Amino acid sequence: MTRRIGSMVLLSLGLGLLGGCGSSSGGWVKPGATEQQLGQDTASCLTEARYVAASREGPRTTVDQDRYRRCMTDRGYSAADPK
Repeated sequence: MTRRIGSMVLLSLGLGLLGGCGSSSGGWVKPGATEQQLGQDTASCLTEARYVAASREGPRTTVDQDRYRRCMTDRGYSAADPK
């Protein structure tokens, strides 16, 4: 149960970080992928791409955007055109 809550927090944090980046991508698409699979792959790639960086305010978790994009691409996704 604790792991599931932690995963949901991480996913929410990661999606918030990604949304705040002002990406020109309209999201990720993969032929035949379900919304559930997209969510699982997104969460997994965000976990792989996260790291803790030092700052004046203390340690903070951030996402290496290049590593995240590479992970999603390696799983067969491509960036969707922005709407």
